[in-house]
Amino acid sequence: MSNINLRLIAIIRELHKSRSVSKTAEQLGRSQAAISMGLAKLREHFKDPLFVKTSRGMEPTPHAEEIIQLLARAEVTLQTALSRHVVFDPSISNRTFHLLSTEVAQLTLMPKLLGRLKEVAPSLQISVGIVSDDTPRLLESGAADVAVGSIHSMGAGFCQRILFEDTFVCAARLNHPRIQNRLTLRQFRKETQLAITGPGAIAGIIENGLEANAIRQKVGLTVPSYFEIGPIVAATDYLVVLPRTFASHLAVSGTLQILRLPFHLPACVIRQHWHERYTLDPAVQWLTRLITDVLSEQTRGIRRPAPGVHPAWAG
Repeated sequence: MSNINLRLIAIIRELHKSRSVSKTAEQLGRSQAAISMGLAKLREHFKDPLFVKTSRGMEPTPHAEEIIQLLARAEVTLQTALSRHVVFDPSISNRTFHLLSTEVAQLTLMPKLLGRLKEVAPSLQISVGIVSDDTPRLLESGAADVAVGSIHSMGAGFCQRILFEDTFVCAARLNHPRIQNRLTLRQFRKETQLAITGPGAIAGIIENGLEANAIRQKVGLTVPSYFEIGPIVAATDYLVVLPRTFASHLAVSGTLQILRLPFHLPACVIRQHWHERYTLDPAVQWLTRLITDVLSEQTRGIRRPAPGVHPAWAG
């Protein structure tokens, strides 16, 4: 099919209608010589005369009749595809959305999101994974629909919506022997720290912020995950720097105290990301709006930048 294009296919259709090379040329706005050359290419490709001269004009061969029937069906299929408008109804959909998130976003967002889904989309399912270096490829391929959290920029081809800015606090066990209700810079420097190296941008923000404040952490334990932070801090004298929303989530247990940091750290920006291929996908549009609404309710009162969807390269 490398030498066959739509202009040549049009010759078959018009010859079948008019039975005349001259009328076909007139209808297609081309010369008779161009139509004759095109017909010669088609005959060579299909190894068949396709149309032969008769007393009634150019009549199709049996092989040409088969081709014409196939082209007619293909035209109907194409017209159906072009006129189709995809509609997504969450109330009846049983689609599975594939959501990637940081651990912090997963622990704070998922309970509320699942609760809302039960109300508005009872048959819909969510498959959750942790963001990684493979996240851009998964979003681009459609293997993942949306990624949420404080995530490094993915570059050109990706869209993002800023959800809110989260500040940092320090968490310690409730009955800490040296710290109660207030944390000084001297205490922070002296106390042993718990450090987390999970995926996402949070670890880098903390590390760079401490360096900018000329603070060297006295790290006693490094863990790769946020999932067990609460029990570890509640059972030790370690201090840990956390995003405020996540620290508030842990504080519900009643075993931790949340303290203001005695130095400045820049806020971490929570975004949702998706590939531009799916910007107009009704299902992805619905999911991103739902996530925005759920986080808006959960983080009411938290500082929020101007809303909007931005290319990832906008910063």
